[in-house]
Amino acid sequence: MLKYYQNMIKYIQRENLIDIRRQYMDVGVKSQSKQKKSKIQGFMDKIEMLGNKLPHPVLMFIYISIFVLLASAVLGSLGVVAHTTLGDFPINNLLGQEPIEVLKVGASGATVSERYSNGLSYIIGTAINNFMDMKAIGSILIIMLAIGLMEHSGYLSIAMKSVVKATPVKLVTPVVIFLGVMSNLASDAGYVVLIPLAALMYYTLGRHPLAGLAAGFAGVSGGFSANLFVSSTDALLLPFTQAAAETGDALAGTNLAGSLSVTSNWFFMMASTAVIMLLGTLVIDKFVEPRLGKYNKSEASIDQNHNETEKEIKAFKFTNKVMLVVLGLIVLAALPLDKGNKIFLLGDLSTNVPLWGTNAEGLPALVEVDGFLNSIFFQGDIVMMIMFVIFAASGLVYGFKSGKFAKPADVVPAMVKAMADMAPIIVILYFVAQFLNYFNDSHIGILIASMGAKLVEMIPQGNMFMTIVLMVAFIFLTAFVNLFMGGASSKWGLLAPIFVPILMVAGFTPAGVQLIYRIGDSATNVISPLMSYLGVIVVFGQKYKKEFGVGNLISTMMPISMAFLFGWTAFAIIWALLGFPIGPGTTFFI
Repeated sequence: MLKYYQNMIKYIQRENLIDIRRQYMDVGVKSQSKQKKSKIQGFMDKIEMLGNKLPHPVLMFIYISIFVLLASAVLGSLGVVAHTTLGDFPINNLLGQEPIEVLKVGASGATVSERYSNGLSYIIGTAINNFMDMKAIGSILIIMLAIGLMEHSGYLSIAMKSVVKATPVKLVTPVVIFLGVMSNLASDAGYVVLIPLAALMYYTLGRHPLAGLAAGFAGVSGGFSANLFVSSTDALLLPFTQAAAETGDALAGTNLAGSLSVTSNWFFMMASTAVIMLLGTLVIDKFVEPRLGKYNKSEASIDQNHNETEKEIKAFKFTNKVMLVVLGLIVLAALPLDKGNKIFLLGDLSTNVPLWGTNAEGLPALVEVDGFLNSIFFQGDIVMMIMFVIFAASGLVYGFKSGKFAKPADVVPAMVKAMADMAPIIVILYFVAQFLNYFNDSHIGILIASMGAKLVEMIPQGNMFMTIVLMVAFIFLTAFVNLFMGGASSKWGLLAPIFVPILMVAGFTPAGVQLIYRIGDSATNVISPLMSYLGVIVVFGQKYKKEFGVGNLISTMMPISMAFLFGWTAFAIIWALLGFPIGPGTTFFI
């Protein structure tokens, strides 16, 4: 059965996905031809129609970049100036013949300048550096190398199936949602493996298989941003946030851009995993499944599930034992056991290890660590590399033990495939990098942000109610935009340069703004007609109900989406008001 689904995925990816999605929407519409479309279904049809008119993200950012260049020429020629607390930022004409001075906020919090002879020299001379300065690309590629090993060795698939099979009937829904959330670490694994597996699991247990499909879809797509680990999404959004935070620093008089890291949202997203599980379980078990009614098994047209071989089962058990050893070694490195720090590995990432800083004279010196969150464990890319070791080790051990990898050379294609899957993102990021730099270096970004900041400054200082209103409004704006535009990075590339600086003036940290964006971006994934896997999910559903269409899927997922949107927002408000850190050394508010 799994092979059937994987072949179906490949077919759909080869064809025009929009046409496939329309084809299955037609199936759903024909099955309800005698019924009048609901207002929600009509609204979703309009969203799909409008969304389909949007250009490809690469073309979209090319068009927007051209627009910014033209706008800089007009505004620069008119002598427009953005006024901030750090001084005046005149609009640079990036198409002009005059010398260009780009003002940026440096690490010290003061403005520094970069100079170019004219517009053409700026555009050509900065193109490569614009792309290479997106340092998070390295984190994305490294972690995807390891996840590629884990996925293509087969370890991820057998791990998810083993957990589902071992789960008590009453806990099936929360476990399926949890696995869906965690599967986001490995690109499409949740869509390809978990969602059809969840539907089959519910069918086998005598529950409604479409409720299982909804649970898997809710975890994989609705809980997209939540996770117990730092994921590629954290690294993907980081460069957009950092670029926008530089403008925000100029407006708010802060110096926060340089403090952002891939772990900036980690604590909140760990806690969000439990929230998504709870909300999804309540809605699916108490509302969605009862609404679906009793399932008639004669409607199903499924094959028997693939059973793992004895060799694969033994390899899985052996790999789990090895992973316990690996995790144990990581714990030993993180615990402050070796006070003198003389034994290799023991305590090497703990609070026992001093960090390089500056002394009272401003000279480099080793500084004692005052808490685990400030320890070397959370410095630089150490967390990402620890996860790389965990994922890569599990994939390699299982791959060789199960026979998937017969020789070392077999590992290379798995890593190459993982990199090939990242190619579309790399292409998009190149053009996004150009847009972000044109937007910021022309000073148009700071001009728009300063205008928005003036409106925000009208809110009385310390008015927490209005601050929370801004927070909720941005979450709901993102959720609405998500219906029309897929791709977390492309949306954030458009929203971050404007809203990060404005909300920083309102008192939010850039990490906090990124976090509330992720809530809105995730919650409405499951009801967006432009969600890239919508047609695929419909194919899975039609194995259990022949006339299952996109309208059926969206109506099934609507209550789950709304529960995630309102419940997750409420959770974020409570977290913010209590002042809990959202990541190491980071909170919601400045």
